[in-house]
Formats: sequence, C-alpha cells, structure tokens
Amino acid sequence: MNMEENSVTQPNKKRGAWHFVYAILVLIPSLFFWGFVLILFLGFITILYNEDITCNVARIPIQGVLTSTDSGIGELLGMGVIASADSVVQKITDADDDEDVVAILLDVDSPGGTPLAGDEIMAALLDTQKPVVAVVRDRGTSAAYWAISGADYIVASPVSAVGSIGVTMSYLEVASSTEYVGSRWIDLSSGLYKDVGNPERVLTQKEKEYLQSQVDSAHAYMIDRISTARTKFSKEELTALADGRAFFGDEALRLKLVDVLGGFSEATKYLQETLSMNEEDVVLCEAEGGGLEDLLY
Repeated sequence: MNMEENSVTQPNKKRGAWHFVYAILVLIPSLFFWGFVLILFLGFITILYNEDITCNVARIPIQGVLTSTDSGIGELLGMGVIASADSVVQKITDADDDEDVVAILLDVDSPGGTPLAGDEIMAALLDTQKPVVAVVRDRGTSAAYWAISGADYIVASPVSAVGSIGVTMSYLEVASSTEYVGSRWIDLSSGLYKDVGNPERVLTQKEKEYLQSQVDSAHAYMIDRISTARTKFSKEELTALADGRAFFGDEALRLKLVDVLGGFSEATKYLQETLSMNEEDVVLCEAEGGGLEDLLY
C-alpha cells in the first residue's frame, strides 16, 4: 500500500515544481514588458505636459570675479569663484538664438573683475534682441555693474551693494625687503617703461604718473560706456557718483543705478508686463554650456 502511494505522489510533486518554474519564466518577461510600456506611457504624458510649461526665460549666472577667458588662472591666484566673459557671452548668444527663449534673466553676485570682461558682457547684452533683466544678489559692483548696465532693467535688494564705479591698480613692492637680506635686483630693459611695476624696485615719479594715466583712462572709458548703455542718467550724473563708492539698494535706486528694489519676484513681474504674459507662463531655465536645462523656480 505504501509503494502505491509513493508511485502516485512523486509524479504529482514533479509536475507541481515544473508548473511553478514555468509560471516564473512566463511572469518575469511579462513584468518587464508591461513595465517598459508603463515607462513609455509616462514619458509620453511628461512630454505632453512639458509642452505647456517649456522654459522660456534663460537664467544666466554672473557670479564671482569676472575674467575675460576661462584660463583657470584666477583659481590658481586664489581669486575664488570665477565667471569668464567667454562663457557668459556664449550663454547670452545661445539664449538670443533660441526660438523658445523670450527673455534673459541675469543672476548677479560679483565684486567685479577686469575691464575687458565687463565691457564684453555689456556689449553682448546690448546686441541681444530680447528683454534682459538683471537681479543683483549680494553684490553687483565695479566691472560687474559695468556688465549689467547693458540690461534693460536692474533689480536689487535693499541690502545689495551696487556701483563702485572706478578702476584700481596696485602691486606689492618688496625692494626694501630685498635690500634688508642683502640682495640686489638687476634689470636690463629696452624701454623706459618696459619694467614699470617691477616689485623689486621703487617706482619713479614718471612711472607713477604713467600708471595713474592708464587708470584714469580706463575710468573715463568705463563711465562713457556705462552712461551710453544705461540711459537712465546722464554722463555728468554718472561721473559725479563714479568715485568708487558702492551703494546699498535704497541709495542705488535714488541714484538711478537700479530700477526697483526686490528680487526674482520683481524681475518676473517686469517680464510679465513687458511680454504681456501671465505669471505661470514665465518659466526660468538654467543656461548650461551650449543648451538650456529646465529649472523651475
């Protein structure tokens, strides 16, 4: 009797195991298939949804010390965060060429930098055919203000530092230290001003006058360019306040260096009015490299 029960039970157990394996082999591919279909469906829905919220305002950061190129020298010199004019200008150009972009928003936090960097960014802003609004965070001073003077509208916080329109040149003189240790610097140059600014010797009066004339020339050019780009004040008005002072938002507004106090909300309102758009239709994007990645605020 036990032998008969075993002969019947064993085949049933084997068939049950095979049924289980078969079910697993069929179920796993099915799960993969329907999971793939679900992903495609969700992707399709996302595309349809994104068509209604396509980013249309390019946010371009101008943050850190301004340099003309992306050489990496600034980091080596301990200048901290660097914003190169090459990179900023390229993003401005890309945004201006992008048919989906209707305006440009500059996110500014910079103490300034080289005159060339400020002038190149300003020129690129003046060339764009789209509205440009600049939002000054902590600082928008010196060459950074030069750069954003090409914007149509400037927004700053009541505690933002704005202006500091001026040019400075300095160097470390170590001539006395060299003499103290018994060393003497010998220089052979083929020109009266070829080694001007050599820290190993004291400047002559003529050299000081020469360098000061360069600073004054750059300052005059800076005033001329800013007053040409930002027509809210006259060249005479700008010259009167272009003594290197930085102003907090309230004073900057009174001096016409900025157009309104606030932040991104005020910048968005300006774009809504300028472009006749609703608030939900203004979608900011992060300008990265050669393209624009969606970044909703």
